[in-house]
Amino acid sequence: MKRDIDLRGPSRRDFIRGVLSASAALGLGPTRALEVLDQMGGSALASEGCSKVCRVVNLIGGNGGLAWFTLLWPAPRSITEFRPSFSYDDPMRAVRVAGIPDGRQLFVRRYDMGRPPLWENLGERKRVSCLMTGRNVGHENAPVRDGNSNTLRGGVGGPVQIFAAAAATQAPLQALVPVIGIRFNNENMPYGRAPGAPPPQASVPSATEMIGLFSSAASRLADRLGNVRNQRLFDQYYKAFLSLAKTADRATYQRAYADSRVAVQLVAQNLGSRLAVDRAKLQAWCGPAIVDDKVVAMAEALMVTANAFKLGLTAQVTFPVFMDDPHPAFTDLTRTARIADGTARVLQAFLDELSMEKEPTCPSRSLADNLVITISGDLPKNPFIRDNWPDSTPGAANWIYVMSNGYIKPGWHGDVTPNSKTLFDPRTGALDPAQPEENATNAALAAVLYAVVQGDDRRVRDFYAGDYQGLVRASLQG
Repeated sequence: MKRDIDLRGPSRRDFIRGVLSASAALGLGPTRALEVLDQMGGSALASEGCSKVCRVVNLIGGNGGLAWFTLLWPAPRSITEFRPSFSYDDPMRAVRVAGIPDGRQLFVRRYDMGRPPLWENLGERKRVSCLMTGRNVGHENAPVRDGNSNTLRGGVGGPVQIFAAAAATQAPLQALVPVIGIRFNNENMPYGRAPGAPPPQASVPSATEMIGLFSSAASRLADRLGNVRNQRLFDQYYKAFLSLAKTADRATYQRAYADSRVAVQLVAQNLGSRLAVDRAKLQAWCGPAIVDDKVVAMAEALMVTANAFKLGLTAQVTFPVFMDDPHPAFTDLTRTARIADGTARVLQAFLDELSMEKEPTCPSRSLADNLVITISGDLPKNPFIRDNWPDSTPGAANWIYVMSNGYIKPGWHGDVTPNSKTLFDPRTGALDPAQPEENATNAALAAVLYAVVQGDDRRVRDFYAGDYQGLVRASLQG
């Protein structure tokens, strides 16, 4: 019978740590520990034992591809001061979100006039933060030049790449392949350096090849383990033989046995079939009119990522999107609107799907509630000039969009006008024209890491010692 454990404060935390440690020592893993905590004290106690780190998806809009996402979350002044010459297809599609604190603004695209704006149905924690960070570094597929928007230059021990830092914190998720990157034209996406980061990401050329990371070659043998009955028989034989070993009942061997059983299960099944893109679902994600192959490619990558997350196979996926330098986008407003709407529709479907699935390491949370999404690139193009949509931005501004699950304050941090940009004070979040660019960039990326580690400032300090508190929420309720 479930009941509340009569422990509070440090004693309660020590008890949870003890159960997790004992489970690890016995080779049973965190899932069994959470089951025990749930049986003893209910879901609240089990929730306290969950891994306090998010899975991460990084979308890299290189070669000017980031500009497409300004049609989903436009620069506020491009809407409030809209002119037909500005780089937005239809200001009626941009819905101002109410209740954004501290005077910040957030506009979100309504991709379907019969539905709420992007992600609004999933609650306020899915509202995006836009952080002015880095500089417009010109055309790069995988931004790594000085001034890029993914490197925390003032990091511990030297520059810290934020995706690598996130990976360093994600060990509790126990992913089979911790970090995966999809290449573009044989070029790896950014990863870089961070203290304690795992080796560079597994890099594949496409979402299809990402499936191949997990598909057992043995299971694809048509006449042997490709047969479902043979898969089950092989698994049964292995478990039977394992139980005959002299060490089968020794606690010190259980960790190795558990790992071997997981390995056998992976060999005995073709995970490719569970990760593969569902073509009917893909059509539903993209909408009735698929107008751009790049939208479809993004949808395929997100669908495989969702499937891998459901199985707990990976903790972080980074992949390119668009990469198309869309100077002529506004010569055909109908097509541009359909691409923007399709992009929003795919992102909506991705989070809707994850909201219905449990986080494998924390059954009390959904995958959508255990996820951080970043969208960055080399340049976002000028929000105020649609003619040939120029690369140059006011003040060489660049920014990163983050769905932080509420750990970063929503809305725009910093401001961009037709002629200038204004950064922010990392301590307060207030606009600060005199703020050094590197300070703002460091603070923005530290805030991203704060979201990944679910508000654990002590963990952030392993990578950055400076101020960033003005960008984040110190506590979350509910």
